[in-house]
Amino acid sequence: MNSKAERLAKLVKELRSSQSQHQFAKKLGVSRSSVTFWESGQAWPDMENLEKLAALKGWSLSELQAYLVHGGTPTSESLYGLEQILNAIRLLPSEALAEVVNAGVQTLISRSGATQSSVK
Repeated sequence: MNSKAERLAKLVKELRSSQSQHQFAKKLGVSRSSVTFWESGQAWPDMENLEKLAALKGWSLSELQAYLVHGGTPTSESLYGLEQILNAIRLLPSEALAEVVNAGVQTLISRSGATQSSVK
């Protein structure tokens, strides 16, 4: 079994926790045998099920994929939070977007002022 499959198996077991494979499968809307195959490295979930696993872990799909390929746990400053913020900003009406931009500029100004005064 390759390390990617091993990480998937470990993650599924972690997410399943004390639930039976049947209970966990029902929660995901898949067959028990799918969970068995994922845990044994004999099969790989489709994108929809990878998204479900990521959501259960509190990760984005890209975070899950990075974990499976490279290992390591995503940090709290990961893409997931940034992606959510950017998607929300893109949906804002123009007036609200202007407020967000203004708040961002003001935050940058205050941080740069704090940094400059602490350097002196």
